Amino acid sequence: MQLIPPNTKIDFMGKRRYAYIFTTLMILLSLLSYPVKGLVMLGIDFTGGLMVQVQFNKPVDTEHIRSALESVSPNLTVQKFSLAGEDYVLRMEAPEEGAEVFAKRIVELLDSKFGKGSVEVRGLEMVGPKVGKDLQESAIWATIIALGMLLVYMSFRFTLSMGLGAIFCLIHDLIIIYGFFVWTGKEFNLTILAAMLTVIGYDINDTIVVCDRIRENLKLMRKRPLIEILNDSINQTLSRTVLTSGFTLLVVIALLVFGTNVLRDFAWALTVGILFGTYSTIFVASPLILFIDKYIPVKKG
Repeated sequence: MQLIPPNTKIDFMGKRRYAYIFTTLMILLSLLSYPVKGLVMLGIDFTGGLMVQVQFNKPVDTEHIRSALESVSPNLTVQKFSLAGEDYVLRMEAPEEGAEVFAKRIVELLDSKFGKGSVEVRGLEMVGPKVGKDLQESAIWATIIALGMLLVYMSFRFTLSMGLGAIFCLIHDLIIIYGFFVWTGKEFNLTILAAMLTVIGYDINDTIVVCDRIRENLKLMRKRPLIEILNDSINQTLSRTVLTSGFTLLVVIALLVFGTNVLRDFAWALTVGILFGTYSTIFVASPLILFIDKYIPVKKG
């Protein structure tokens, strides 16, 4: 299926200076989230705490739930779990007493607010602070190792300059996703980490397609300038890039519209990752390869 004609000649590389400005602004905006908003709001997966899933037999409001449980946890987070029913997820600090005892106390407070027998505990999960810290370290190392292995793979399969360009794209996308979650105040948990690792896999696949065409054109167009080869390669793979990103984005948008609150945060991470991943494949990777070529020449043929 050809959405874009194969003889398309869009001058992407000629607009690379505008891309430099936009990319720099987006990275700065994401990095500014730390001094302005602080660190991302970590979920109990990383900080430790208690998560209780409750179900009400009548419609209730999140603010009423929060006010009923304010005495047990000032930093309580209430999130609706299901659009079809009255299922809610409560997140709070780990209690001193046992989780089961604390859950009964929560039920008693909610019963006194909404009526006897109006709530039922459907799930209970407790993560200790030591486990949460270990998960934080594991998440950081998982991301670093993934990026390192991808750099090695891209350097061996293509060239070092292409590998560096691809890895910078991934770091660019991850920084923007992180900044998005800080600015919006959304919770960062293991589900979002899984979304970020998914974005890494998705983006590197898209970049590999473009790099593969660049490698082929380097052999076929040896006498032409590198900037023209990069432009032609992007144009030749543009139809595939737009189709893949477009259809993937449709599925993710469906999750945003019809999914639960828990799935929405996952879908938001994927949406930002796909949009900026597609942008970086076109406007970041190839211009960076052209820049690195001044110091690490790309071999033709």
